[in-house]
Amino acid sequence: MANESKIQEYLDALEQEKIMIETHFANMERLLMDNPKLDQQRAFGLLSNFNTLNIQYEQLCNDMITFIKIFKGNDEQEIRLYKTEELIELLEKAVGQI
Repeated sequence: MANESKIQEYLDALEQEKIMIETHFANMERLLMDNPKLDQQRAFGLLSNFNTLNIQYEQLCNDMITFIKIFKGNDEQEIRLYKTEELIELLEKAVGQI
C-alpha cells in the first residue's frame, strides 16, 4: 500500500508540473490576444519561451504516459493535453507582423 501511495504522489507531482506549463501557455495566449502588435523583442521572447516550454511539456506528457502504462496499466488513467494550435497561430501572426 505504501508503494501505491508513492506512485500516486509521483503522478500528482508530474500533474502539478504539467498544470504549471499549461498555465504559462494560457498566459501567453492571453498576452498575445490582448497585445496583437508586439515589438520584435517581445515577440521573439515569447516564441523562444514557447519553444522551450513546448519541449518540456511534450517530454513531461510522454514520461507521464510511460509511467502510467508501467505502474497503473494501459486503461487506468487518461492524460488531458493542452491544445497549442491557437497559441502557435498567435505566435506566428505576431512574428509575421515584424
